[in-house]
Amino acid sequence: MDAERTDHDDETFADADTTESSEMRHPESGSNKNRTSWMRRQGSRRWRTTAAVILALAAIAVTVAVSLLPEPWRDVQSNAKTGTNDPLPTTSEHPDFTGPHKYEFLNAWNNLHTELGRDALKDGVVTDDERSEVFLAYNQCLSVYGLQSRPFVDENGKTNGQTVVSIRGSMSSEQQSDVIDQCAIDSDYRWIEPLAAYGSDHPAALGDMQR
Repeated sequence: MDAERTDHDDETFADADTTESSEMRHPESGSNKNRTSWMRRQGSRRWRTTAAVILALAAIAVTVAVSLLPEPWRDVQSNAKTGTNDPLPTTSEHPDFTGPHKYEFLNAWNNLHTELGRDALKDGVVTDDERSEVFLAYNQCLSVYGLQSRPFVDENGKTNGQTVVSIRGSMSSEQQSDVIDQCAIDSDYRWIEPLAAYGSDHPAALGDMQR
C-alpha cells in the first residue's frame, strides 16, 4: 500500500510539474510574439521615416540643381508685342542687342552651346568668316557619322542652301535626321546660320550696338 501511494504521489507530482512547465512556457511564448510584433512595427516605422527623408533630400537636391541653371528668356514673347524699343529683361547676362532682330539674337544667345558661337554673336553681327567657322564645326560633327553638308545647287545652277549627303556607312533617313539635328545644336550652327542672313542690315553693323 505504501509503495502504491508513493507511486501515485510521484505521478501526481509529475503531472503538476508538467502543468506548471506548460503554464510557464505559454506566457513566454506570448511575450516573444508581442516583442516580435513590436519590432516589426518599429522596423516599418523606421523604413517609412528613412524613405520620407530620402524623398525630401532628393526634392531639395532637384530644386537646388534647377536654381543653378541659366534662366530662360521668359519675357521675350510678351515684350515683343509692345515694340522693339522696350527695355530688355535682365534675367540673364547677355549683350544689349538692338534693332529689329534683337529678339532673334537674344533667343539665339540663350541657346548657344559653344564659345565659338558666342564669339560670333556677341557683337550683334555674324560675319561670313564667323559663319564659315561655325559651319566647319558643324561639318566636323557630321563627318564622325559619315555625313557631309554641301551646297545645294538647284536646277537653274544656283546655290540654294545646304544639303547633307552620306559619304560612308549606311544610316536610315530617321537616323540621319537625328544626327543632323544634334550636330546643328551642338555646334551652334542651328542658331548662327539664320542670323548670318541678316548681314549688314543689323544696326550693330552700323555702330548702333549698345555697350
